Amino acid sequence: MTKGVQENRAFFRIQDRVILEFEEINEATMLDDSIDSPFQVAPSFYLLNELHRIDTENSVLLHTITDKNREIGSYLKAINQKVELIARAFAENDDPETATPPQQVTMSEGGLSFNHKTSMSLGTCLALKLVLLPSYIGLLLYGRVVNCNEHIKGDYLINIVFENLHQNERQLLARHVLQLQAKARREGMDESENITPLTQL
Repeated sequence: MTKGVQENRAFFRIQDRVILEFEEINEATMLDDSIDSPFQVAPSFYLLNELHRIDTENSVLLHTITDKNREIGSYLKAINQKVELIARAFAENDDPETATPPQQVTMSEGGLSFNHKTSMSLGTCLALKLVLLPSYIGLLLYGRVVNCNEHIKGDYLINIVFENLHQNERQLLARHVLQLQAKARREGMDESENITPLTQL
């Protein structure tokens, strides 16, 4: 069992819909941070990522302002929400004719699984273009195939673990999963069906 699979057993997985594209690459490309991702992305792809990074960097300051003056703090939060809505609208309307439709996946902070029409060899390295919904946060990641099983529908269930995750990427993934968990609880869903210990990724 690889180290990545062992580590991912500590994570939780959740059913989700994301926009996913991937390309097979060699391991040298995956391990070399100086090589750019094979995907060409528009400037808006990273827009929401940058907004979340700015929010994180200024979260302590915002809390301090809110503690001193709740009205000013609430006003600043409302401005943040307005900016995020505008950025999300740009992301949603980016190249609608060539947009990849969302698909069902099972995802965690450490990896994801999805259905594919053809099988993949274990150890295959992939470049991933991942857009989280509904936030439209875009991530260019790398992954490795750790499991491939034929599905009852004739497709194959591909399980991958993320490789060489940067800290900010891991934080965005963890935040997304936690938000989905919170949403499931608010909607009164059965947590045992929707959120389970990660066993395959």
